[in-house]
Amino acid sequence: MITQLSLEQDKKTGEILATASGYTPSQDVKDRTAQVMEDFRQADTLRNKPYLEFNNFSLVNRMNADQMSWNAFVDSPSQDPAEAWKSQAFRPIVRNKIVAIAAHITASVIYPKIYAQNSNDVEDRDAAEVMRDIMDWVNENSGYDKTFMTAVIDAMVNPLAFVHVEFSEKYRDVKIRDENGKIQVKTILDELYSGFQSSIVSCDELWVADFYEPNIQKQPYIIWRRVIDYSTAQAKYHGNEIFDQYVKPGIQFLYSDMRNLFYQVYDTELGNRLVEEVIYYNREADLQITFLNGILLDDVNNPNPRRDKNYPFVKMMYEMITDRFFYGKSLAYKLTADEVVLNTLYRMVIDGTYIQIMPPSVVFGSEAIGSPVIAPGAVTTISNEMNPHASFQTIATNNNLTAGMNMIGMVERSMSESSIDPISAGMNPQHRETAFAMSKMEQNARTIMGLFNKSVTHLVRDLGLLQISDILQFMTIGEAVQTMDDTTMLKFRSMLIPNKRSNGKMKTRKIQFDMSLPSEKDIPKKDLEKLQWDVWETEQKFGDHMQIYKVNPELFRSLQFKIQVDAEAIAPKSDALEKAIMLEEYGYAIQNPMVDKEAVTRDLLLGAYDKTKGDPEKYMIKQGTGMPANPMSGMAGSPNPFGSPEEMMQGAQSAQMGQGGGQQQLLKSLTQGGKVPLGA
Repeated sequence: MITQLSLEQDKKTGEILATASGYTPSQDVKDRTAQVMEDFRQADTLRNKPYLEFNNFSLVNRMNADQMSWNAFVDSPSQDPAEAWKSQAFRPIVRNKIVAIAAHITASVIYPKIYAQNSNDVEDRDAAEVMRDIMDWVNENSGYDKTFMTAVIDAMVNPLAFVHVEFSEKYRDVKIRDENGKIQVKTILDELYSGFQSSIVSCDELWVADFYEPNIQKQPYIIWRRVIDYSTAQAKYHGNEIFDQYVKPGIQFLYSDMRNLFYQVYDTELGNRLVEEVIYYNREADLQITFLNGILLDDVNNPNPRRDKNYPFVKMMYEMITDRFFYGKSLAYKLTADEVVLNTLYRMVIDGTYIQIMPPSVVFGSEAIGSPVIAPGAVTTISNEMNPHASFQTIATNNNLTAGMNMIGMVERSMSESSIDPISAGMNPQHRETAFAMSKMEQNARTIMGLFNKSVTHLVRDLGLLQISDILQFMTIGEAVQTMDDTTMLKFRSMLIPNKRSNGKMKTRKIQFDMSLPSEKDIPKKDLEKLQWDVWETEQKFGDHMQIYKVNPELFRSLQFKIQVDAEAIAPKSDALEKAIMLEEYGYAIQNPMVDKEAVTRDLLLGAYDKTKGDPEKYMIKQGTGMPANPMSGMAGSPNPFGSPEEMMQGAQSAQMGQGGGQQQLLKSLTQGGKVPLGA
């Protein structure tokens, strides 16, 4: 932040050698800057302090160590010839475990369930459905699926994953040519930086006030500091008078409270293209103020713009360290000890294999024999006249590579117990497992990841609550526009949500907020029917693929919305487990004379490989070309006691002609015992 650079002073006089700045704000701005600087100093001291929870690492050092494991960092080889031959191999087992769990959890993106109730504590299902649709629209436009996936991975790599959400409106100047070919400048809405935004905040970009307050909303203050490109800063802050006048890339403004002056210095880390953005949040003082290169851009008392007055951040961790610690234990941190042992053994086994394939040699006598003797096809002659006792032989090292391989397997099993087993990760087992055994493995994996699943549900719930607050704050507020008759009216956004099922058909749903709608309490029935009829007529103009919802924004804003997230939806069954269950069921069912063997073969045997083999129908024997497709007994080729399919259909038709409804009764009798499919 603004304290990262120190003012250079003369060693003898103590005078500051930096240039005094032309930036001379009011005393209120100076006092607020001094307060933020002091809060940052305290938070920075906490961040750089070693903690027992991090194995005596600081937060930044813990992050660096875990990210080296995630990135499968391999150190440079030794320059010592005696050590350079040793293997530098590194098994990225931590990365593989993280990717496997992330794929398992993000197999389907988790969305919250929305419930609404009015002031009388009565459930409003229509309003809940509208809110769910709006959240779908918001998630689609804010890149929710990418944010969800990145947050899951980030929580397993770092002590915490932070997600920032906000609603913003940014404008930019663009150049267009008019009808005469002249270039005109026009101000338009910058859609890239406007609307509902969600982004991942790196763990080392967020400073907190208290490391032993686990609830982020209870933190006294939060400081978000990051370095951004100057062009990005222009897109966000262009039009702010202070920004346009003072903020330049690479120039930091430092406040000296002792002299009550701002000094400007050149920051070599920022260079000529970067600026430092610092956003300070304070819960008790209700503040959200922004500094760029040490210059305050907002009013000193600028309030938190959120309607709910919460911090616009949610956090997620892989595992809790203690119930009081703000940060958590990442999966990379959890597997560090086993990873070190495994890679040490892995390199030792490789080195031992090198030695066994090309063992070291020893020469007896004074004959000089170099390493080229080991080259394939090389012939070396030792003179017996000069060295009658000279000889050359290899050294047996008695390496026990089996013990090393066994230990590697043990360490891998230990890491699977702490994370996810290979079967749940989608890998085929080396030996055949029963469906029951695989089901137990799947259940164990769910138990191991149970805490992380709950952490994911907390992320989805907290993120959903912030999104609902933003929707109620910004989507239900109209924009005043001038009409043709010089009157002012409120214009609301309309949202189109495609692929919504209604009455068995996929339709595009349009949600419109309309202040002209009457209140729900005093609307007569005939007026409600007229409104419904008007909406229906509007829908018919678009054919049969449009569904329109009209909502009173005031009534919608007055409702209370609740969120529920099901943790069981996060960990679906793996394909390997489903395949094992299907094959085991086929093994029992195919021997039972009471089942339809064609359906059992198609659905359970061939269906287990359907994803890789394609349509299973091409493997089935057609009628009249071999064994009947639907044998009625345990022996292949046994005659059907009810006759051929043609005879059964003729009997069914005769029964229908003889007595009404007899066909259904006949088909019902033929299906007793599961012998004949209903459509046979």
